[in-house]
Amino acid sequence: MRTRISLAALSALTLVALASPPAHAEFFEIDDPADAKGSLTDITGLTARHGNENLLVKVRFTELMRSSAAGVSVFLDTDREVPGPELVLSSGLGDGTDYVLTEADGWRGSDDRVRCDYAAQPKWGRDVFRAVIGRECFDRLPSVRVSVKMVDQADGSHPIVDWVPQRRRWTLPVGSGLSA
Repeated sequence: MRTRISLAALSALTLVALASPPAHAEFFEIDDPADAKGSLTDITGLTARHGNENLLVKVRFTELMRSSAAGVSVFLDTDREVPGPELVLSSGLGDGTDYVLTEADGWRGSDDRVRCDYAAQPKWGRDVFRAVIGRECFDRLPSVRVSVKMVDQADGSHPIVDWVPQRRRWTLPVGSGLSA
C-alpha cells in the first residue's frame, strides 16, 4: 500500500512540476495608456519576442508620421546585478533618420558602438517601430529585460517623453526560445 501512495505522490509532484510556468516568458506584450499628451507619437504598446537567433522589439504608437521629430530608445538589461541598461538602440522616427546600437552610459547611449547584426525601421503606415537585435549582440544570454523611451521635440519649447512599461522600469525577463 505504501508503494502505491508513494508512486501516486511522486506522479502528482512530477505533473505539477511539468505544468508549472517558466520563470520568464519568451514573449512579452504590454499596452501603454495615452499619457504623452501633445504628441502624435504617444506609445500605445510594446511587444518583445526573444527567439533562438534574435530579439524582436515592436513599439506601437498612436500615429507615426514620416515628418516626425521624435526619437525612440530601446534599452536592454542583460545583467540584473548591475543597475540600469547595458545596451541601447537609438533611432529617429522620421523619414531619413538612422539608428545605432551602443553600450549604455546610464540611461543614455554612448560613443561605444556594438558590432553585431541588428536592424531597425519605423513602419509609418502601421504606426510601429520594429527593431531586430541579433542574440550575439548580448552574448546569447538566456533572458533580457526591455524598456523603451520616446522623446518628441515637436514644438521645440519642451520635450514630450513617454516610457513603457514606466520611467526607467523593465519588462519581465524575456527568455529565448521562440522564432522571432
